[in-house]
Amino acid sequence: MGSRIVSGLKIALVCLPLAAQSVYATGNLDCSIDDKQLNLEFFAFTGGVGGIVQINQASVEIKVGDDKFLRSKRVIELKNVEQQWIYGNELRIRLGIPGDKGDNLASLILIGTYKADDDTYAGRYVLSVYQSGGEELFKGKMKCG
Repeated sequence: MGSRIVSGLKIALVCLPLAAQSVYATGNLDCSIDDKQLNLEFFAFTGGVGGIVQINQASVEIKVGDDKFLRSKRVIELKNVEQQWIYGNELRIRLGIPGDKGDNLASLILIGTYKADDDTYAGRYVLSVYQSGGEELFKGKMKCG
């Protein structure tokens, strides 16, 4: 009887890692905004748990604000993704817009809801631009596929 228990435990221990593995599907996230306030191109891979795992190409150009330094095109990297939530029908991503000295010049939040008919997340963005007089907010529409 004891050997059956030991054999059963061995089988369970061997099979446990196989049973614990999840299916991790990857996907593409493609966001593009071009309006009077902002130009964003964002192409990334997402992992099975809904997070961004790799940014292929991403850049942002802020078209508003009183500082000409803000208006140059900036590259967005994975380290600039400050917060992310891509789960079910919700998409929320916060990007820090980097300055030349490593500080954030602005913050961009993308907020979307999944639309099954065209397989996209549609919603809005909030751009916070940090200036000498404080913080200025700009809002607009966004769509990610």
